[in-house]
Amino acid sequence: MIGLIAIVIILLTGLIFAPELSAHKGYILVSFDNYTTYETTIINAVFIAIIFYFLLLALEWLLRKVLSMSSLTRGWFGQRKTRKAQKNSLLGSLALLEGNTKQAQKLLSKSADRSESPALTYIAAARASHKNGEFNKRDDYLQLASEYPKSKLAAGLVWVELQLDAKQYENALVTLTNLNQNFPRNKQVIEHYIALYPAMNEWQKLITLLNNKRKLLTLNATQVADLELHAHQQLFQQLAAESGQLLNDYWHKDLARWMRKELSYQKAVLEAFIDNDHGKLAQEFLLDKLQRQLSLPLLPYLQKIKVTDHYPIITFLEKQLKKSAHADYIHQALAHLKIKEEHPKAAIEHLTESLKTLPNVKDYELIASLLEEQEMQEQANQYYREGLAFASSSI
Repeated sequence: MIGLIAIVIILLTGLIFAPELSAHKGYILVSFDNYTTYETTIINAVFIAIIFYFLLLALEWLLRKVLSMSSLTRGWFGQRKTRKAQKNSLLGSLALLEGNTKQAQKLLSKSADRSESPALTYIAAARASHKNGEFNKRDDYLQLASEYPKSKLAAGLVWVELQLDAKQYENALVTLTNLNQNFPRNKQVIEHYIALYPAMNEWQKLITLLNNKRKLLTLNATQVADLELHAHQQLFQQLAAESGQLLNDYWHKDLARWMRKELSYQKAVLEAFIDNDHGKLAQEFLLDKLQRQLSLPLLPYLQKIKVTDHYPIITFLEKQLKKSAHADYIHQALAHLKIKEEHPKAAIEHLTESLKTLPNVKDYELIASLLEEQEMQEQANQYYREGLAFASSSI
């Protein structure tokens, strides 16, 4: 309705003013620098302006079409590159699993930017580079992966894993330290520390870690206990290699009381003393433990200790013979000490007593050889026969 009224008004206006305009057409002159360039009536100028306006609209429409086609073309090429990148990412991952690491590295590195998960693709490319021995490229890919949102921890953990595999322990320590600062309660970080410290022979740091991060460990109680014991065994060896007194001080001053009561830790200290030729300290340590409690599993260490004077331990054991319920084990220990003291007859007497209730093949062979040295061949043969009979019955 409004449109119809507008048309009627325009027509009436034209009827009223058209004759006037046709009688007085007006005049337009366009001139530049005293030269007449163009002249026409106002009506013609209006028509020209209208035509020019519609030409501009047509040109605008044409430009829009051209630009729209260009945008579509760019979009098509972009989608094609993305599809190709995703395809190469998949092929690269399969090549990595198949062991074709050269091809995997090539496909993954080129497709990472446009892949569906760029961080994961860069990590896969890093694994391929690592297997190819190209550690610098591996590090570059992992650095790129860590720059993507929420990928720093994952990339860092893989980085440490690969550095450990390449025995780049110092680099792994730097990476782990950075991760621990940003993710102090991450369990996988702790697991990597547990793998790294033994490789670097940092046993004290491992022990400290086990004590401070116990709640974050993924190991069960038995595994933690075994790892803790192993760490202390290695630490004892380190300390003993440097100084026997250093180990002795650590045992009495720094080790937990419950550990000092544990037989496994006592054995570890004895082994460290013996392995590093600290016989006197080993004998003093063993004598102290036996005086507190006659622990039978510690007696065999008497055979391994190298000292020139066995008198203190022999005196102690001879006193124990009168009151201990394990006289057979004491006789056995005294026999070996007497051999070291070059008292074969006394050794034979102790072995004779121990074999009555504690028979074993090695002691039968030992007493037989001692009897042969004493030119008591008949008795020696008797013990050889008893030893063979015992061995046969034990099979």
